[in-house]
Amino acid sequence: MKPTDEQHKGTSQETERSSISTIDHIPDEVLLEIFDFYRQGIHLYYHQWRKSHVWIDLAQVCRKWRAVLFASYSRLDLGATVGPMRPLHIKTILSGPLPIFIDYRLKTREITGSPHWRLRNTLKHRDRVREIAFQGCSSTDFDKFFKETNCAFPALESIYLRFPMDYGQKLPDTFLGGPDRSYLHLRSLKLERVSLASISEVLLSATALTDLSLQIDTVFGSSPETSLLTCLNGMPCLRHLSLYTSYIFLDFPLQPSTPKDIVPLSKLTSFRYVGHIVYLEALVAGLSTPSLRSVDIEFPIEPPIVHVPRFINEIEEHYHAVHVNLHKWLFRFTLLTNAECIVDCKPRFKRESPYPELLMEMAGALSTRLSTVEELRVTFDGADAIVWENFIPWRRFLLQFPGVKTLRTEGADNCCFARILLQDHEWPDDVLTSLPALEEIQLGESLPESQRGPELAAFEPLVSVRQQAGRPVKVFFDL
Repeated sequence: MKPTDEQHKGTSQETERSSISTIDHIPDEVLLEIFDFYRQGIHLYYHQWRKSHVWIDLAQVCRKWRAVLFASYSRLDLGATVGPMRPLHIKTILSGPLPIFIDYRLKTREITGSPHWRLRNTLKHRDRVREIAFQGCSSTDFDKFFKETNCAFPALESIYLRFPMDYGQKLPDTFLGGPDRSYLHLRSLKLERVSLASISEVLLSATALTDLSLQIDTVFGSSPETSLLTCLNGMPCLRHLSLYTSYIFLDFPLQPSTPKDIVPLSKLTSFRYVGHIVYLEALVAGLSTPSLRSVDIEFPIEPPIVHVPRFINEIEEHYHAVHVNLHKWLFRFTLLTNAECIVDCKPRFKRESPYPELLMEMAGALSTRLSTVEELRVTFDGADAIVWENFIPWRRFLLQFPGVKTLRTEGADNCCFARILLQDHEWPDDVLTSLPALEEIQLGESLPESQRGPELAAFEPLVSVRQQAGRPVKVFFDL
């Protein structure tokens, strides 16, 4: 017997009530996990979640969802992002209790009219302003900005300021309610195009920082009390430090002396530096960073290296692999940890320079750390292997890796790389002094598979001698 229309209607209504009842009975903590999972999967997160406030769609479903969202606004990264363009739902989000994120990163126009009015009115909500990002086009823009930020912001956690090229003024003493900024609990500070002298007072007050990024003129202060080392000494929670200085060295002396006191940054795990080696040497000479894991250093112009090797050798991290990337007139030297795959090549220590002889200097200085490395990867990135064949003393370089079991090469003429491995050897025993623990050589893509015979044949002398000595090595193409 077929069901009637009334029976169909009743079944549909029961199913709908059952679904609503199920949603209503989802515990708050489960809803929170669902919301957070949804948030983390948002594509173009900053634009969608922060600037377009897509989370408002969730808040409009029902009172329960809205209550769960607002009760966990910190975990769910809810807030009102205000910038030069009038945001959607501006009245709704500014009238509530949510944190305020100010994002005025302008590049081509000054702050006037409605954008200026919106900035002034948003900054009046001092107890809710959590993040400030400001990039003015002129000194006039920053004059307006500092006029509106001469008071305390107790909820402020993050600041990003990018100054115009011609801005040489000191940050006002009244900035953020100064000169007494002891109330500050900044977690993140990023300042670009500034002098150290102009920001030292702010740095000395930012004692709770976990992330610091500076584009500055020097690391030397006008006095020891205003040097970057002194400022860092008051940041015991710092975990990430990025410094960008000039490649042109203007300070003296050329070889700074070792500081009397070492600044301990026991929680620092990530360090990036780009600039002149003298500034880097002056900085790391006075730093102790036992927890450091990720180091990314670039200094194209340099005198002899003194303190950087000590700085690297004191890192407790065990390095499993080394990646040497050779460009046309530049090399990059990267150390990788045991937990990382060398194919992904995520840098843990990276040092970049255009001078090949400094590759040997760095390898020699780090010989203790390199002795335990098990994988070595050499990439010729847009470089001619024939040029580098005689440009680097390969035999001396390879002697630094007595524990390497796997050697990988990419982007090279493999016949040329075979000659590199046999460079300056006297048969038969001499070939075993370089890479004595070597077990396999993985060759990168080169010719089609049917034409790879000559390339494999180029390694036959090496394979034969090692076989006779009881130290066989496999040579194959990496698929």
